[in-house]
Amino acid sequence: MVTLDTVQQSNGLLASLPQAQGLVAVFIGATSGIGQSALEHFARSTTAPHIYSTARAKTVASHDEFLETLRQENPTGTYTLLTADASLVSDIDHAVDVVLENETKVDLLFMSPGFFAFEGRIDTKEGLDPSMSTRYYSRLRAVQRLLPLLNAAPSPRVVSVLAAGEETPLNEADLDLRDLQNWSMWNASRHACTMGTLALEYIARLNPHLSIVHAHPGAVATPGLARSNTFGLNPPNPMSQDEAGQRAVFNSTNDRYAVQPGLVPVPEGLEVVPKSAGGIFLVGPLGEIKDSEAVLGPMRARGLDETVWNFTLDIFSTCAEKA
Repeated sequence: MVTLDTVQQSNGLLASLPQAQGLVAVFIGATSGIGQSALEHFARSTTAPHIYSTARAKTVASHDEFLETLRQENPTGTYTLLTADASLVSDIDHAVDVVLENETKVDLLFMSPGFFAFEGRIDTKEGLDPSMSTRYYSRLRAVQRLLPLLNAAPSPRVVSVLAAGEETPLNEADLDLRDLQNWSMWNASRHACTMGTLALEYIARLNPHLSIVHAHPGAVATPGLARSNTFGLNPPNPMSQDEAGQRAVFNSTNDRYAVQPGLVPVPEGLEVVPKSAGGIFLVGPLGEIKDSEAVLGPMRARGLDETVWNFTLDIFSTCAEKA
């Protein structure tokens, strides 16, 4: 477990460390909740960051106001708003194009979009379940396309906030749950989580310089949780959104979750956590390691990680054709 005091001390070092100046960070899903809190704390803690953040058309105005507060609080940084709906792979492509045109490296890709589809499956114009595309397809598309810039950074990191440790067996005959008999809100959630871990592991093995964190924040008092509570979830003792954001920055910058040292040194009394057998860091709400090897190991042994990734590439091609 990592205490909040330790998190705050680590984050407090960011502004003074030469290697943490001028960091380039891309945030997807930061218009509210954990992502917004993480963006806020990252912007406040760093010196001269280049920050890119996506927002859907209907949240652009409010998110731009939020970014303006960050410009006032840390005028050393640059803050670029990218209009993109995270449920659409093609929108993520357009957003990434801007980053590719303007940067030579990306130090951090932070992804946290997603929602529970309580109303059922209502496909996007790309033919995908939006609850799965926000939590899986669009995230992996951003990773795939930003790999050249991530690999150009001295200590790059990808952080995907979802449900590490909750992986379950997949419906291998229907990975995107297109058959409505296979789809349910929970099945979509579990598929996105498990496919995400397998695909990120596959990418990690091909890009050994890249540190990848799949984080499970637990219950957090966000607008998303408030909506879920109206449908009867009501988890006890949720963490505050502010604390979750601080912990997200720690996961994104401390060497405890790094393939190789490069940003903030591991705090005294802690150590680098072991990676999953597939090569990524599975992290729980308090910074502890999560273990899903009993589920992931047999799937990896059968090559299901590669199968998932190849299936995902086909989805990307279809989305590009429709765009």
